[in-house]
Amino acid sequence: MSAIARALAANTAVQIAGKIVSTILGVIVVGLMTRLLGQEGFGKYSTANAFLQIFAIILDMGLNVMVVQMLGERAGDKTHEDRVTSAVFSLRFWSALLILSIAPVIGLLLPYDRELKIALFAIWASFFVTALNQIVIGVQQRHLKMHVVAIAEVVGRTVLLAGVLIATVMNWGLVPVVLMVSLGGSANFFVNFLIARRYARFALMVDWAFWKETIKRSWPIGASIIFSLIYFKADTLILSFVRPQTEVGIYGAAYRVLEILITLPFMYAGVLLPLLANAWAKKDAALFQNFIRRSFDAFSLITFPLMFGTLLVAHPVMVLVAGQDFEASGAILQILILATGSIFFGTVFSHAVVALDKQKAMLPVYIVVSILTLIGYILYIPVYGMFAAAWLTVFSEVCIALASLVMTLRVARMSLSLRVAGKSLLASLLMVILARPFLNISLGLTILVAAAVYAILVFATKAVTKTMVLELVRTSKGAPTGENTL
Repeated sequence: MSAIARALAANTAVQIAGKIVSTILGVIVVGLMTRLLGQEGFGKYSTANAFLQIFAIILDMGLNVMVVQMLGERAGDKTHEDRVTSAVFSLRFWSALLILSIAPVIGLLLPYDRELKIALFAIWASFFVTALNQIVIGVQQRHLKMHVVAIAEVVGRTVLLAGVLIATVMNWGLVPVVLMVSLGGSANFFVNFLIARRYARFALMVDWAFWKETIKRSWPIGASIIFSLIYFKADTLILSFVRPQTEVGIYGAAYRVLEILITLPFMYAGVLLPLLANAWAKKDAALFQNFIRRSFDAFSLITFPLMFGTLLVAHPVMVLVAGQDFEASGAILQILILATGSIFFGTVFSHAVVALDKQKAMLPVYIVVSILTLIGYILYIPVYGMFAAAWLTVFSEVCIALASLVMTLRVARMSLSLRVAGKSLLASLLMVILARPFLNISLGLTILVAAAVYAILVFATKAVTKTMVLELVRTSKGAPTGENTL
């Protein structure tokens, strides 16, 4: 295995370890919030979060992805990297300050109650620091320092957990809880930022020439992201206009599980993107294709058991996580996990599209899918409520994943082997069949049996081999840093 592949494997292992911890903390936080706020209160939180997220996606402008690509193209050129980092960070700072500040003011004009309108102001800081943090994370990805990102996320989640625990003990309401969300996000950002300053320069500046060039390259990504908000967040907003906040809360609890799960593929793809961009820029098609194939195999081994396992245990999991009042969220989670699986696969290929510089070619797909999904939301959410929102989310994510897959395979002139994916799919089906009888006994026992069955089957079918595991263990112990791999 090459030095670059070792670094990627080790960084991914660190991310997974950190993500396990932060996910556990995140699930605990969701459980505390749902029990404290109830269906209606959590519905208001979900609405406030979705509303601010629309403005956050608008200000994205593709900068999150573009900064990683630009740093990867001329890796090692310190002068270039410092200019990229400072210019993009400054552009994000000023645009976030402007666009996000408008959001809660507009919210005052909407038909929401007073508590929800105040919550829009309280959650502002969370989105502001998150917008800045995304650029800092791009720098960490370039230097393969994702252990820092994992640590920062755990710190942020710990601060949030402490805040929500205090709110629970004091029996506080929605607005104090939302302020704790902003406090946790701020802690995450400052840990990341202070450490990243050791090897990157973040200076507030005005660089019109560089900003113009950056936006010229990033606007197709930004446009696709703006269109993607229609099928990623408009569902919650439309639901909040035509259905009671209790239903928004039930939908939001299941959707929050999706949001927690999909951070893993985005973190992995963020590390992968500069490597793909570098390989394609150097016209090393073999290395590019190898990264894609290995990533597809890895996500096959993770995604299929996650999807089928969730279909099996969704209802008891939602009761365990959010409380008995959110048992109905289990049915929504069973639908949304299909969208989650599509996002897992689609993230790899959508980042490959960026590395291939084919963002413009993908834009019509985003536009068509967004329009169709929005029409579906308007027609069916008033009638079928959260179930329409969930199924239309699946539709849109599957379409985008398939389009990204086709674009990647066509432009890179490559194919994928379905050997590992097929074995993982078969193992996942058998896992559900064999674990199903234990569901009435114990949720924990069901999960343990399912995990054991799946592990045995993937080794028995040689989807995963002993050599692969030993190689990953060896590389995770002594992987090189980003500085000596790129």
